[in-house]
Amino acid sequence: MIAARYSVMRVLIFVGFFALFRLVRLDVIWAAVAAAVVSMVVSYFLLAPDRQRMAAGLERRVEDRVAKRRAQAEAERVDEED
Repeated sequence: MIAARYSVMRVLIFVGFFALFRLVRLDVIWAAVAAAVVSMVVSYFLLAPDRQRMAAGLERRVEDRVAKRRAQAEAERVDEED
């Protein structure tokens, strides 16, 4: 859910800046380029907490998978010894 919220916020920030640059009468291409650059910088700072939550969730899932695989490998090793 955090990933969806983060993605929607990134798109909204881009669209907002794109609309702003179009109001300033920039060409579509230049407005898109400027909006992309500015929205990247703004998103980096503004959406940092969401990005950290996504990273923590991903790290937790990877650690759970690694622990599960280690437990399976240990169980297989014990079965082979018997």
